[in-house]
Amino acid sequence: MKNRKWWDIKALTNAQGAAVAEIRIYDEIGFWGTDAKAFIAQLDEAAASAAELIVAVNSPGGDVFDAFAIYNALRRHAGKVTARVDGVAASAASLIVMAGDQIVMPENAMLMIHNPWTVALGTAADLRATADMMDKARDGILAAYRRKSGQSDEDITAMMDTETWLTALEAQALGFCDVIEDPVKLAASTKAVELLARFKNPPELVKALVAASDDSPPVNDPTPSNDPPPVNDPPPVEVSPAPQNNAGELATLVFSACREANLSSLAESIVTASGLRDRATVDATIQSARDIAGVCLAARLPERAEGFVRDGLTVDQVRARLFETVTASQRPVNNRKPPVPGTASVSAEGPKAASIYAARKGGGK
Repeated sequence: MKNRKWWDIKALTNAQGAAVAEIRIYDEIGFWGTDAKAFIAQLDEAAASAAELIVAVNSPGGDVFDAFAIYNALRRHAGKVTARVDGVAASAASLIVMAGDQIVMPENAMLMIHNPWTVALGTAADLRATADMMDKARDGILAAYRRKSGQSDEDITAMMDTETWLTALEAQALGFCDVIEDPVKLAASTKAVELLARFKNPPELVKALVAASDDSPPVNDPTPSNDPPPVNDPPPVEVSPAPQNNAGELATLVFSACREANLSSLAESIVTASGLRDRATVDATIQSARDIAGVCLAARLPERAEGFVRDGLTVDQVRARLFETVTASQRPVNNRKPPVPGTASVSAEGPKAASIYAARKGGGK
């Protein structure tokens, strides 16, 4: 198989006039492509005169041992290393990102961590050796996540076991991200469709980005014709295709609208509920999310909004559910004053009908 270059390194100059080396990893890391040895050789050459390294990542992952080599090379760099997630940094790609002294994520970017996996062949002894090797790789990945985030080994292990996808806000809250930037137009990386099938639970936003990267046939044939139109026919009228919104543009719209409304925590739920099908659906879901957030805030249950939006509930349905929740939590109203401790209980008993009848009967004698 022909070598495939999955990275690019360029020498740049920043606004202050300092030399900067920008590294772009926009594909599957390693495997049958150019290996980490060639990557590091060019990195060392570019970094020799660079005051800062900028590592821009949009990758579904790849060879974990190539990722380890790159991670360690970046950690050894004497200058500042800024890691930027330009779309998705999943699996081995997230390990490389952890080498950054500062990790930057746009609001609509995502980070995914999970346990390393492989395909093994051979005897039982071979398979046991492979399992031991995978455990050691897992320990190394966990150490990189722990160094950057400060999370406990138990919490990181739980996230790796369940294949955890983090939005920029979630990554920042957990210590995996330092700076959140304005959302950008995302694009699926090369071979993303094949690689996505490996993961257990990729979120709707990532699925939509991959779907949007598929090539579709053009609406009109752009090739001009040299044949003149028939003499008796009117000249042809060009019909422009209706404007299309791809998933990346719609996702950017969602995150921008949520940021302006101070509802960034609802962005992922809006993406899930709308499926990023089209602009009208996205706009309607954003407006519904705003209304739902207001209703939940009025009920003093703002934390419920995210789930309601994700489930696609209407505002009326949310009001009904909140009413049930609030009324179920209220105690029955009792206007009687509680008895004073130490006082005797006095019960007044009225006359019985039989006693009144007997008294009247006796008085008639």
